[in-house]
Amino acid sequence: MIIERILNNNAVMSRSRLGEEIIVKGKGIAFGKKPGDPIDDHLVGKIFLPQNQDINRRYQQILVSIPYDCVEGSEKIIDAIRSMVSKKLSDKIYVTLTDHIDSLIDRLRQGIELDNTMLWDVRRMYPEEYQAGKKAVQMIREIFDLRVPDDEAGFIALHIMNAEINAEIKDTYKITAMIDDIYEIVESDFDLNTDKESLDYTRFIMHLRIFFERIINKKCYQQEKSRQLLDNLKESYPRQYQCVLKIIGYVKQRYDEPMEGEILYLLVYIVKLTEHQNLKGGEFD
Repeated sequence: MIIERILNNNAVMSRSRLGEEIIVKGKGIAFGKKPGDPIDDHLVGKIFLPQNQDINRRYQQILVSIPYDCVEGSEKIIDAIRSMVSKKLSDKIYVTLTDHIDSLIDRLRQGIELDNTMLWDVRRMYPEEYQAGKKAVQMIREIFDLRVPDDEAGFIALHIMNAEINAEIKDTYKITAMIDDIYEIVESDFDLNTDKESLDYTRFIMHLRIFFERIINKKCYQQEKSRQLLDNLKESYPRQYQCVLKIIGYVKQRYDEPMEGEILYLLVYIVKLTEHQNLKGGEFD
């Protein structure tokens, strides 16, 4: 491999055998080198092949502007996170979480702490990601010898969620608030008092996460898969159907995507949440 561009002493741009642009990292890999020089294979620690040009460009900026120890520590944390969560993470996490950790270190060294007002929602809605966030907080404390507040696990969980649905962090914050609003719509319409540790609640929240993932990635169902089933459910559960229309209207105020094909999917889960005892052992279990 040949050095095309030096990002810092520990990272360079190069090309794979297939001609793909890659980032090659290793301690001192660019020390005393210049573009056009061969890369010492013995110094190669990791080869990063970004998923797209935007991530490539943004990660190059990270490597140029953030200290190597932060980048290296963040990679260890990301590796640990990947082993703890079941969903595949976008390479975007190398950009967003590394940048977040760098900002966190700077804030804490200046004595600045932020309150995570969404912590309770994050713990409820993203339990797997929150546990990974707790592990990340523990690793940040150990790697950088810092006193990191427990609340930081919630911020990191949102970055993990962001990488799972391949969204921007602002969308992840918005989705978290919207999921809570949607549950409140259902709760208000049916006077619910659902145990938020229950399987019914967890399934409903998981469905809403998948629903928003399709919206963000513009993969919403364009039409109903079973018009007959939808018609049957509309007749059997008119209140739940009206609740779904209210939810679709609420989401459309924020995301102008076609969602008509999502009605049946939402209706099934709202029926399960509101009429679980009647459906026990039925076709939706």
